[in-house]
Amino acid sequence: MNMSHKLRQRFRHRVARGMTLIEILTFIALVVCAISGAKLGHRIMGSWYGWLLGGILGVIIVFVCICALGLVMHLWSGTGLPKCRNGCCRGPGLRFGDYFGDYDIQESGGEFYRMCKCGDRYQRRGKRFVLINEDGTETPYLIWRRFKGWSPDEGQK
Repeated sequence: MNMSHKLRQRFRHRVARGMTLIEILTFIALVVCAISGAKLGHRIMGSWYGWLLGGILGVIIVFVCICALGLVMHLWSGTGLPKCRNGCCRGPGLRFGDYFGDYDIQESGGEFYRMCKCGDRYQRRGKRFVLINEDGTETPYLIWRRFKGWSPDEGQK
């Protein structure tokens, strides 16, 4: 084997060390909020348990802010699937491993569709959720509107 092949093999199996930028920023926010909360807790309560309770409160505030940011991002981008047109099949929920809800992914003619339990075929096209008819034509069904959720789609494709 030549030397360049050995180097490529060595770098290919290298494990990444350290943190990403978002992890560093989250860690910094966690430390800053914990220290600020500890100082505020000590100033209000004036004892050693003020440091402890304030620090815990600062950590809780960071986690609440992260969850709120995740919720706002979900409402902004629309990362879920809606209910089917019959209303009996639903998109994914909050259960672990429930990625597609009642929808199954199936392939037909080289394209992938989401098939609900009722037998309807759907496909997501950007912000639109279209119904695929038996002949392969698409019928607009729903469109994602920021902070409003899924709304009926009367627009063109």
